[in-house]
Amino acid sequence: MTEDKKPGFSQYNMGGKALEAFLGPLEANVMESIWGSRKTPVTVREIYEVLKKTRGLAYTTVMSTMDRLFEKKLLDRKIEKGRGGLYYVYWPSLEKQSFQKSAVREVLSSLIDNFGEVVANCLVDETSLSEEERIALKDQLNRNISKKK
Repeated sequence: MTEDKKPGFSQYNMGGKALEAFLGPLEANVMESIWGSRKTPVTVREIYEVLKKTRGLAYTTVMSTMDRLFEKKLLDRKIEKGRGGLYYVYWPSLEKQSFQKSAVREVLSSLIDNFGEVVANCLVDETSLSEEERIALKDQLNRNISKKK
């Protein structure tokens, strides 16, 4: 992924579950709906119809949320022409797994930049490896952290 195409999430919410750790609740619902749709691209109306079944939302709220996700580079879009005039169709700029991987890497990179070897120690402590595997993992993590500096 090129630097200008890097998805935009600037905060990690430690209390958030899954996508809500990186996105707001509605943004997470929209992305889940888009990733879960069998056909792409999708319209705001299609996502609105999915979300209104479980949430009391206005169409314009979904529209502005999808626009915000486009601005964050999580969605791509293009203009289409239909019977009612012009409208946007959206599709994810990343697959769900790629987004998750990128988000986790951003958090880990920030933690390593700020706390270095402490991160390696915590990761090793949290794993369920044998003592020999833990030592090997810790050594590898420390080597990688040293390379970053």
